[in-house]
Amino acid sequence: MVIGGFILILFLNSFGSFNETQSSWQGGPGEEIPVSFWSDSFFSSESMNWFSSEGNLKLDYAGNLTEHIIDATAGAPYSVVAVNMDSDTDTDLLVTSWSDDLVAWYRNNGNGDSWTLVEITAEFDGANCARAFDVNNDGFMDVIATAFYDDSLLWFESDSSEYLWIPRPIAEISGPGEIIPMLNSGQLQVLVTESDTGNLYIIKASVQPDTVYWSSYQIAGNYPGVSSIDISDVDLDGDLDIVLAEYNNSRITYLECITWYTEFETHVIDSDIPHPLCIRLGNIDGDNYPDIAVCSFDNSAVYWYRNLLTGWEKHTVTDSLWGAAGVAICDITQNEDGWLNIVAAGCHDGEVRWYEYRTEDEWIEYIMGELPGATALCATELDTVPGLEIAGAAGVGDAIKFWSPGFRAEEGELTSAILDGQVGRLWTNISWTSAIPADSTFSIQVRGSEDWENMGSWSEELYEPTALNEILTDTTRYFQYRVLMSSPDSTETPVLNEITLSWDDVGIEETSSATVPEQSFRVISPNPAESSLEFSVTAQTRISTRLLDLSGRVVEEFTTPDSGTFSFQTGELAPGLYFLQTDMKDIETYRIVIIN
Repeated sequence: MVIGGFILILFLNSFGSFNETQSSWQGGPGEEIPVSFWSDSFFSSESMNWFSSEGNLKLDYAGNLTEHIIDATAGAPYSVVAVNMDSDTDTDLLVTSWSDDLVAWYRNNGNGDSWTLVEITAEFDGANCARAFDVNNDGFMDVIATAFYDDSLLWFESDSSEYLWIPRPIAEISGPGEIIPMLNSGQLQVLVTESDTGNLYIIKASVQPDTVYWSSYQIAGNYPGVSSIDISDVDLDGDLDIVLAEYNNSRITYLECITWYTEFETHVIDSDIPHPLCIRLGNIDGDNYPDIAVCSFDNSAVYWYRNLLTGWEKHTVTDSLWGAAGVAICDITQNEDGWLNIVAAGCHDGEVRWYEYRTEDEWIEYIMGELPGATALCATELDTVPGLEIAGAAGVGDAIKFWSPGFRAEEGELTSAILDGQVGRLWTNISWTSAIPADSTFSIQVRGSEDWENMGSWSEELYEPTALNEILTDTTRYFQYRVLMSSPDSTETPVLNEITLSWDDVGIEETSSATVPEQSFRVISPNPAESSLEFSVTAQTRISTRLLDLSGRVVEEFTTPDSGTFSFQTGELAPGLYFLQTDMKDIETYRIVIIN
């Protein structure tokens, strides 16, 4: 290369071995423009889960999940809960059907593929909520249920025959809504809402040998149109607290227990959530504090409220679920990432979806299936496939269904961002750490090029850490890898924890003819430099010179006169590869330096 009478002769010089490691892909897919380091992003992926947790790249869950129809002709099944009604080894479903005035349970015949309807009552006007509990401690599962139009709260006693149920009164409640039976201090108690008046009651059971007596306590305050309730020790003080979704008031309320039965302190969490229809408590973020998930019917939204103990932090899961009506908190993925999943139903959308955490306000959405008029959900184990299933009831439709999300894609791939070496590099080795289940496959492909817009063909698949000198025979500036995974087992997946690329850097040294150059820029001090870096400049004007690290960050910057020899101390700089850069025109703009 001839510059202003100065002959610049380039030759390659190995400066030592270096590496670049990627152990997170949570930055997500980006553009194909080269990058100076991989960081936590990549170029593209297909059927790969890169977002759940750092250091875990694996096969993702597949769409188009298998749908199981439990009943296609149920009359507005308004609630559905999972319970083992017959004390066998599988889980059954307890339901209420609003338009059929029906309380019933569906016997699971062992694998989730066949169900038997067992009627408890078909004359319960506006049956809207049912929960199972052994009320009289006789070893048989009873049922507590509400009938909205009957203004009734009853328990149905099982006399050991699953087909014979005896109705027993608990209390008259005006337009009873959701109920929660619980053991508190070793005693059965029932929390029930009175939707017409907005009253809340705790009803305590006193079990005698031949009968059960009930004592009712009204909680102070009035909460018109309460649509949903849940209980947990929200503030971790050892007693049970209550959260309410107030449909009419469009607000979320937390009742802090001061003294059970008699004294609760009211805290309004959110007074601007149009028509909240369902509320649930669960430790969503893994910090041991119960958080809140709630759906807003009018906003077509699902929100979660992070429990900070000193207050609540509101986050959006989705705002595109038309007529959001049901929500559940569960660990569908069972990936031990510390976060729970949220499942929601859209009454108008006619869809059941589940959401997997990526950030507090960003959740990956999966469509589980169609369920027009969906209002209620529960998560449980229903079939023989490991993992939770989601059961849904179409409260303004006719069907009860369930889906199993425990099916992963059979294969997937991820393509890295293109790594820009800035100069030609001798790529020497690629290594990784991974976990590969039996019968699964995991491999890496690589390629290198001088032109990032034409990276060329991929190498053959590499199944173990490999030297690259026989695969990429030429020194190239750009490098890219691709991960390939497959598994025949829908419950298992290979996992990539990290991948490391090693190289020998190639630098540039200069020599010249006897001709005095019009412009020059070169490093004088030994390279690698020990305690100081010395360089010379021959120029026709003042120039700016910068020292950059590998990420492109400026660590030193100074202005030099038109010509001369200059130096600065490097003792406080981290050892490694740097670029000495100038804004001089018509000459190589940077030099590679290594600082020990």
